Amino acid sequence: MPDYANPASDGSGSINGVRVGVTEAAHFGDERTTITGFLQRQRDLVAWKVGDASDAGLRPVATPTGMTAHGIVRHLMNVERSWLRDVFAGEEGLSFDWTDADPDGEFHVPPEVTMAELLADYAEEARRCDAIIAASGSLDAVSVRRSFSLRWILIHLVEETARHAGHLDLLRERADGSVGEDPQD
Repeated sequence: MPDYANPASDGSGSINGVRVGVTEAAHFGDERTTITGFLQRQRDLVAWKVGDASDAGLRPVATPTGMTAHGIVRHLMNVERSWLRDVFAGEEGLSFDWTDADPDGEFHVPPEVTMAELLADYAEEARRCDAIIAASGSLDAVSVRRSFSLRWILIHLVEETARHAGHLDLLRERADGSVGEDPQD
């Protein structure tokens, strides 16, 4: 996954000189390659969509329910950590940005947290999760906690990430008029 920290755009679909949003899911290949390719593409599109936007421009833009671009990125990081590291791998001692008192806490991002920081954290979480995926011998492997196959979890993560990438499209357009599905558009 590219390094999304300290994003700067040159208008070419690049962040820090790294072209993003161009991961293409394999048109031919095995199921694992195809599914993980789609997940990576959605991650890249999330980072591309908000990576070169200013915090000042993005932060005040929200849906009627209060969902913000910052909250969405932090939510996606927490979702990958939850499904792959907690549910699938059974990793102990993980922390999440939600609590029983605030089940949507990951969406409530403190104002001092920048999008660059969130994208760097998201990229690092994706690297950790990708290592778990790579270490699993089969998409049929069953999670340690609860009863889900790796296949189901990965498809759910593609669904979740794509859904929120769509939200980011709308929030970014409202923030500064930026539109597009891919940096190549």
